[in-house]
Amino acid sequence: MFTLKTAIIHSFKKLAHTEYVSDVVKKHVTLATDNPALQSLVEGINGLIGKEGNSVVYGQFANDDRQGPFPQRFKAFVDVQEDDAQFIALTHLAMDQLVEQAGKQVLSTGGHILCAQYTSAGSDYFLVASMKERGGIQLDENYVPKAIQEVDLSKVQQAARINLASFVAINAALAAAAAMVAAPVEGEADEDAEEIDSTYLCFISRGRDSQASDYFIAALGCAKGVASGRATKNAIDNVARFFRNKKSLHSLSYRAKEAVIKYLEEQLAAGKSARLDAICHVAVLHVPADLVEDIVGLKDFLNSEKNRVPDDFTVNAKSLKEKTRIKGEATNWSLQFERGALGQDAAADVYYDEGRKKLILSNLSAGLVEVIEKELRARVV
Repeated sequence: MFTLKTAIIHSFKKLAHTEYVSDVVKKHVTLATDNPALQSLVEGINGLIGKEGNSVVYGQFANDDRQGPFPQRFKAFVDVQEDDAQFIALTHLAMDQLVEQAGKQVLSTGGHILCAQYTSAGSDYFLVASMKERGGIQLDENYVPKAIQEVDLSKVQQAARINLASFVAINAALAAAAAMVAAPVEGEADEDAEEIDSTYLCFISRGRDSQASDYFIAALGCAKGVASGRATKNAIDNVARFFRNKKSLHSLSYRAKEAVIKYLEEQLAAGKSARLDAICHVAVLHVPADLVEDIVGLKDFLNSEKNRVPDDFTVNAKSLKEKTRIKGEATNWSLQFERGALGQDAAADVYYDEGRKKLILSNLSAGLVEVIEKELRARVV
């Protein structure tokens, strides 16, 4: 379900390879949200995020005294939201910052700047997108969309989308973490802060790693990156989930997961970052040729807004250690389990009773339970 709440389009011109910006147009009235062409435009750009083949970069507002005024003004806007005057003022500020940063980046170009607030699939978003009026995107003299065909990255240069609910929740969590740091419990504050997923915005761009698109991110005061601990765990867990969710690949999930862990260990040891393309490569090495069609979409699955494995990230040693396995054996058994599953709480998947020196396993699979019970029934004379 898609619902457009409010939208406006501004523009400016800039010649590439120059610092010259001209014809800055800032509109003062929002567009009619019942315009089907406008709805198609916003929904089309929203649909580019997560669309197969379009890599997404995740991040948050920067907090390094270089982020400019947009993040703070956006926070104030979120507190009121349903206010057209506040929305327009916020978009004017975004335009001011985009024009300023574009002038500093000689490779950047101008275009029409769409700002919109809408609901999609039950979540509220704020969108800022730079687009060219060409092909499938046509605007009248008042920047009212009048004909929209398929929206793709040949027409949209950059876009940033902010998840409003995540923005509010993450800022509350970060505030709580900051309070914990102010009055820390020994050994807890740093670990908890590491585990907070602080990403609530994402970017798409035809050249997201180029200088030409960096001006867009800088203008909105954004910083790229998923926390390293979260990215490390997401990579391992979601590769395994992708394989488990497909019947044809289910039996290969353990080998895929172990291959990713080995790759991350190698990158950590070498002091190098992990690459999403490499993770996908090692994960599918053991997939036979007749199942090659079933691994299509792995990269998009990992890079989706839900799973958030970025294109490039630093391997987190603590998170990786939790995913490596403790192994042991005796005369009549062998055992291995993830370090993160071990605990001294009876609710842990692998509960260690220190007093009795015993391990108790929980959450047994239905298949394992069946095998065990079948064996025990067979012993009954």
